[in-house]
Amino acid sequence: MKMRVRHLTTVLAALVVFQILAPPAAAQFQAGIQGVVVDPNGATVPEAKVTLTSQETTIEHTVTTTGDGVFTISSLAPGNYTLSVEKTGFSKKVLSDVIVTAEKVQSIKVQLDVGQVSQEVTVAAGAPLLDTETAAIGGTISTKEIQSLPSFSRDPYQLLRLAPGTFGDGAQGAGGSGSQLPGTNKNGPGSTDSIFQVENGPAIIANGTRQNENNFQIDGLSVNSTVWGGSAVITPNEESVKEVRVISNNYDAENGRTGGAQVEVVSQNGTNDLHGSAFFKWHRPGLNAYQRWNGPGTPSPVQRDNARFNQFGGSLGGPLWKNKLFAFFSYETLRNNSQTVSTGWFETPQFEANAGPSGSIARQFLSFSGVAPKITQVISETCAEAGLPSTQCHDVAGGLDLGSPLKTPLGTMDPTFGQPGTPFGIGGGFDGIPDAEYVETVGPNINTSTQYNGRMDYDPSSKDAITFSIYWTPVAQHYFNGQRVQDYYNHFSTADAVSAIYTHTFTPTLLNEARFGFSGWYWNEITSNPQLAFGLPDANISNGGVGFQSFGPPGPSVFNQKTYNGRDILTKVQGSHYLKFGADISRALFLDTAPWGAIPTYNFRNLWDFANDAPFTESTNFNPVTGTPTSATKNERFNILAFLCRTTGRSSRTSP
Repeated sequence: MKMRVRHLTTVLAALVVFQILAPPAAAQFQAGIQGVVVDPNGATVPEAKVTLTSQETTIEHTVTTTGDGVFTISSLAPGNYTLSVEKTGFSKKVLSDVIVTAEKVQSIKVQLDVGQVSQEVTVAAGAPLLDTETAAIGGTISTKEIQSLPSFSRDPYQLLRLAPGTFGDGAQGAGGSGSQLPGTNKNGPGSTDSIFQVENGPAIIANGTRQNENNFQIDGLSVNSTVWGGSAVITPNEESVKEVRVISNNYDAENGRTGGAQVEVVSQNGTNDLHGSAFFKWHRPGLNAYQRWNGPGTPSPVQRDNARFNQFGGSLGGPLWKNKLFAFFSYETLRNNSQTVSTGWFETPQFEANAGPSGSIARQFLSFSGVAPKITQVISETCAEAGLPSTQCHDVAGGLDLGSPLKTPLGTMDPTFGQPGTPFGIGGGFDGIPDAEYVETVGPNINTSTQYNGRMDYDPSSKDAITFSIYWTPVAQHYFNGQRVQDYYNHFSTADAVSAIYTHTFTPTLLNEARFGFSGWYWNEITSNPQLAFGLPDANISNGGVGFQSFGPPGPSVFNQKTYNGRDILTKVQGSHYLKFGADISRALFLDTAPWGAIPTYNFRNLWDFANDAPFTESTNFNPVTGTPTSATKNERFNILAFLCRTTGRSSRTSP
């Protein structure tokens, strides 16, 4: 116990130090440009002034080339830039539309022409710079591609298979559900899950590794599930994504601790220009064509997709303080209001009115008030169709007569059970009153899923960059988890990801990045279902060919999965080399409590034993020490502490 307290104290102390050193902020500024400036003869140009200006925020980065003509600009957000190079005796060279992609250092070569500095030569760069600095295989998916290319359920992770070094067939399961790769545990979203499916496991593999080896980050924060590898607890909406970079091999140690694809999402940011978007998706049966062929064999009626749902959203971004403070907000929601049709055996109103003595558990079940599924029709079903002989069942008006309640004390079983002619028992004998009926029920299935995304960028000076981003995804579901009045269920879950980063530039060649964030998802079905009697047991009734719907509320469960991460990295540019030093600390928790584990399950041989509180078996979870019923609980926590010391670079004499 002392060791655990000491370990926790150490972790908390590290986090406190991190908070002191790293003011709250957010973003992901890992991109950079490394290049060389040469004259018309190919000789390098030292001490040339290089200025890189963001076309979105007008932020400038100015450096001077080394004695070898090399320059390096790091800590860049992805976007379009303008690069200018000046040197006495040469014309000023301006490269417009220099595209910097996320999370990688790119290379560029600038050739100056002899002339006066007052003379200016402007060249349109256009295409993204080549990554000649590393041997990594991968690709970048831009916001234009994300919003233009078709992706099932508006899921940007569906496009990951387009990156070099990754593979995925994009298949969907029956009924529009997600499809799993062989040997995997999770899959992508279905037709009505969209981006709101938590633990989204895109069906992609990288360089032959397993799907559960993939790692997902949003704005530098891991959003991987702590239990199911290769699954993300947050799927960003398309409007909020600026770029997605996929690395399929040879990634840096600071990017993750898995062997599969490294998926790095950069969220959209506000700019000096006000911009926004909006969309609306409307799904209705009247807009769907009929499927005229339903498979081989006996012809069946033509069918069509009868799903009904609305999905809409949009975004808005712009300056709050021009050149200093920028904001971006996106919103997406899916509203699915459908019905679930089911059939099954139920007790008749006559049985419910007369069975179960006062004070019995059966009476509490039969008199429980709450939301009940709507009975749309009573389906005619005879004893013969149910597989019961006349000695066991009589056809009467309103249903089947299976016998009558016992007159014996509570807890005594039906003596007619297992007797010749009455293998399932008839209790006190036939009384001409219907006890069971076969009905069709219809219950609501309401799903309201929403995702809110916000990002704020603040540049108080040319040396500081502060950003905060958040994804918050609440999901509300109301449905029948069964067909009983005790089965109407409310499930409210929330998935979120928050990241913060503060970058300070001490000199053009020395900068520090401090980052903090957390991600996870959680729910509490006890507090969201006050209408359910979780104190009642579960009851299963077997009655020969008549299998009654089970009694007892489903669940509940209490769940909390969270990952906290803090990181600080100091970068020093020495000539054409990057020197990085830093530390990373992560704390993950997986808390899963299943109170339903302590709820006993009673199994009854027939309807009359149920009415008389006489089960033949009982099962539940028991504490092996005390022998009392107990819930099933998982309480897993772990910490990861890592240190980084790395150098990268190239010869300044080789052409980039």
